[in-house]
Amino acid sequence: MLIKEILELNKVKLINGSDINIDHFTINTKDIQGKTMFFPLKGKTDGHDYILNGIDEGLAGFFVEPGHEEIIEAALNKNAKIIIIEVKDSLKALQELATRTREKLTVPVIALTGSFGKTSQREMIYSVLKTEFNVLTTVGNLNNHIGMPLTLVNYNGEDVVLLELGSNHMGEISFLRNICKPTISLVTNIGTAHIGNFKKLKNTLKEKTSIAKGSQYFLRNMDDSMLKHAKIESQNVIEYGVHESDISNMILGKKNRYTITVNKKRHKVTINNDIEYLINYSICALKIGLLLEMDIKNIIKGIDNFKCAPSRMEKINIGRNILINDCYNASYETMISGLEYFSKQTNKNKIVILGDILEQGRMSNKIHMNIAKYIFKHNLSFNEIHLVGKAMKRVYNYLRKRDFNVFYYQTVDEIDTNIIKNKSVYLKASNGIGLNKLIPKKEA
Repeated sequence: MLIKEILELNKVKLINGSDINIDHFTINTKDIQGKTMFFPLKGKTDGHDYILNGIDEGLAGFFVEPGHEEIIEAALNKNAKIIIIEVKDSLKALQELATRTREKLTVPVIALTGSFGKTSQREMIYSVLKTEFNVLTTVGNLNNHIGMPLTLVNYNGEDVVLLELGSNHMGEISFLRNICKPTISLVTNIGTAHIGNFKKLKNTLKEKTSIAKGSQYFLRNMDDSMLKHAKIESQNVIEYGVHESDISNMILGKKNRYTITVNKKRHKVTINNDIEYLINYSICALKIGLLLEMDIKNIIKGIDNFKCAPSRMEKINIGRNILINDCYNASYETMISGLEYFSKQTNKNKIVILGDILEQGRMSNKIHMNIAKYIFKHNLSFNEIHLVGKAMKRVYNYLRKRDFNVFYYQTVDEIDTNIIKNKSVYLKASNGIGLNKLIPKKEA
């Protein structure tokens, strides 16, 4: 992007520098790739405090808000040619630049959201698309009002843009949608994640499905009872799900398999994973591939190459045992799904370590008690159940009275890490609980 294009933004002023081409935009001065411009955002710290160090690291330029004359003077002393652009608000400048970047794009933009499973669904779609296209996609968890615009401004001629949109308050999805204006949109599912903020599932449904407004295509997940009947504001709605008429011969096992009929021809699809819900994710990715007129052979190859993202049902082999790291985040639905999956495994000495599901508000007690009741009602069998956090105390009290081998800790720091030795382990909690501290460090 040329500097003169950046100067088209509202209320910006070139303080120093010439019209060069910028290769990369960042909010982290350690993330320098070619000629890089830095947005000094304000959060727990002020990004302006890192500008001078960033110049030492090789920044080509930076944005600056009014009132930082000393930083500008020091920057010019370090590099007389450095690009300096004054903006009234760094975050708003980033978001406006992302909006303008999107307005110039002629390639398909795919955006997805949902209560859970967003990253796994995105990774599945990405695995398919990259067999034929150069794809710009969300990295890690950069799916909010900062991360999504940052992804967009770093567009560099890719064939397709694939974005994940996150939301834990009403109105956030529509704000992000108005920036990225998706060609193709989808919602993975509707569940109780962030229910403390959304209050009711119908509010969650309204928030998530707002992604569809204005999109050319919306992928409707027919396996989700709420999405199945939701009102969708999109030009075209494409339905998908494991029970659709074009899906047959589903076989669950170490490798999940099914057959899909496309243009009256049957094609066998294999997922190198035994997690059942990945079938739904693969069908969605397949439908998007067909929508973009991909070769069915490449679509199937992409599904076959899919791997779970770190901390999301990530399997780590430890000798003869397995540790399933599923502690990136949690909701009632994902915790139950994970427990069901782990209970069916044939490994010996199985233990589960569960932590609080955060952001449940007034629903927290009910949701955590429902987890306890589900374990009891369905007789989910584990050698040990370890529970961490304030809300999990209710689960502990319920299961202890029903003779489960259960242990309780107020914080993860109270857990002796030796409890996972010679055991197969399932870890699940909201990221803020810190269960990842229990995962053995990989040997160098």
